[in-house]
Amino acid sequence: MDTRIEIKNLSKNYGKKQALKQINLEIEQGMFGLLGPNGAGKTTLMKILTTLTRKTSGDIKLCGIPVERCREIRQMIGYLPQDFSMYGNMSVYEALDYLAVLSGMSKKERAMKVPQMLEKVNLKEQHKTRVKTMSGGMKRRLGIAQAIIHDPQIIVVDEPTAGLDPEERVRFRNLLCEIARDRIVILSTHIVGDIEATCENIAVLNQGEILFRGTVSRLLDSVEGKVYTMEVSVMELPMMREQFLVTGILTNGSTANIKIISEEPPAKGAKLGQADVEDAYMYLMNHASALTGSV
Repeated sequence: MDTRIEIKNLSKNYGKKQALKQINLEIEQGMFGLLGPNGAGKTTLMKILTTLTRKTSGDIKLCGIPVERCREIRQMIGYLPQDFSMYGNMSVYEALDYLAVLSGMSKKERAMKVPQMLEKVNLKEQHKTRVKTMSGGMKRRLGIAQAIIHDPQIIVVDEPTAGLDPEERVRFRNLLCEIARDRIVILSTHIVGDIEATCENIAVLNQGEILFRGTVSRLLDSVEGKVYTMEVSVMELPMMREQFLVTGILTNGSTANIKIISEEPPAKGAKLGQADVEDAYMYLMNHASALTGSV
């Protein structure tokens, strides 16, 4: 069985605005990260994959099935949108049971699957809790439960950790990784840390175009030998920001330790530093902006 998503020359126009421009991607089983700033076109792409929005042109196949076959696609896909909401007065159990009804599950299936899903997403003890009283992290976990209750082959999650506290973010990322063992999970986010912690295969999207596709390791290679650390006075910070791409600042009284990305050593006393995914991402975005003349 084909377990890939193939996207070829995908474009989406809203009137004269082109939201996606000739997107080409191949996504295999496991976690896949789609990284980009707000407004990059990530949500548009997710909605096209989940058949909520129609493409303008191009070809998409999910596990060998063309995206135009909406009924079949919706049976194989689970979706957690950025703004997941439910009826606030329902209990957790009632809400998930109702969403399972909408998925076409029988009463017998629901009686078995709803408790299983609540246990899987660690909401078993909260099954009587009203949705409106849940924390943001609990609501996200309920959202994942509804996305996977019909055992889909593909799961799409859009900005799932935005607004969560650090503990909930880690718990949610671990849950996604567990789910991705035997299916495709697409994580769409602007939070670099989520990608760094969960995904090896990624794509970077900006202004409707793919800037990078490949592994996190290959993205990191782009800043190899270009990350420096140095100590400067706080008074020098504005000048350093103007001259260099500064990706980190740690102030200590009148001095600051800064991290800089530069093709050459930025100054005497600068030391080579350890690059991380955020450095590579910032370098990529800055380089793309320079090429388009926007900086």
